[in-house]
Amino acid sequence: MILRDEDLVTWQQVVRDFLAAVEIRVRPPGPRVDRALWRRACELGVAGLDVPEALGGTGAGFGALAVVQRECGRVLAPLPVLGSVVAAQGIILAAADPADPATPADLLPGLVSGDLIAAAVLDAPGVTVDGGRLTGRLAHVMDGMSADLLVLLDAGSRPWVVDFGADGVHREVAESMDLVRDFATVTLEAAPARPLGQLAPEQVARVRRAVAAAVACEQHGGSEATLESAVAYTRTRVQFGRVIGSFQAIKHRCADLAVEVDLSLSAVAHAAWAVQEDAPQAPLAVAMAGATCPPVFLRCALENVQLHGGIGFTWEHPAHLYVRRAESDLALFGDAEQHREGVLHSLGI
Repeated sequence: MILRDEDLVTWQQVVRDFLAAVEIRVRPPGPRVDRALWRRACELGVAGLDVPEALGGTGAGFGALAVVQRECGRVLAPLPVLGSVVAAQGIILAAADPADPATPADLLPGLVSGDLIAAAVLDAPGVTVDGGRLTGRLAHVMDGMSADLLVLLDAGSRPWVVDFGADGVHREVAESMDLVRDFATVTLEAAPARPLGQLAPEQVARVRRAVAAAVACEQHGGSEATLESAVAYTRTRVQFGRVIGSFQAIKHRCADLAVEVDLSLSAVAHAAWAVQEDAPQAPLAVAMAGATCPPVFLRCALENVQLHGGIGFTWEHPAHLYVRRAESDLALFGDAEQHREGVLHSLGI
């Protein structure tokens, strides 16, 4: 089942209403995924959107998942959509034997229902394999403190699944600029791991494209939310007897941001379509979204702080959390310059 455009509009409103009660706040160190909220999201079908119906999902496609990512980005939702659904499930599905599609069936039900959460590492060159046991150290594993399973690709693009409760698996909180999403430093000492076969280079590339597109969608959602927050504040804050939004300098700043946010929407919409259809232009579309969305998100987040004035710099206001997310995304997933290299590569330049 692939959702049509009008269905996606309805789905977006459903997700937005569901996330309306999410409190945007600093979360204490340690596990930061809201498991109760995540189970309710899974009851809504979030974790099974891009899973075929034959394997217990809805088969709605990546476009529906992209909508979820945009809405999560708007409220910095403490949900493991990017790591557990897009990355981990993407690896598991890619590793399924085409002749036996039930191969990953024992892993997917728990992930789709929300009973299990997976962290994913798409690049673990320092991890060594010896007789089905993994040894190595992984830094800044997203959702690593909240997850039950670790899904990783070794240097040979072989996927493995590690139970965080197994012997030889140790994790500790990794400090991060992002105060909403948790990160862990994971140490594997001859940890038992389940192999999932071997992925072809194009399969790995497809998973990476899906993750990059999902990140861009989340960044666009953050851009929208911070722009809306800035505009709403400038419409109510009074200075010199007038609302500050009536000042030309403020109006121009907001208008410039609105143009950039609109451009990022076009980029993520095209990238989501290309990933869902596995279109030939998918590498270029995703690289374009990656080159467009990070700087727009960061600029909107920073301008939101500035336009709020003194209150925007306080710990109590959530504006700084968007700046932190935007900055940490640059470190984790690459800045515009890196993605522009991907654009040139896709164009054969």
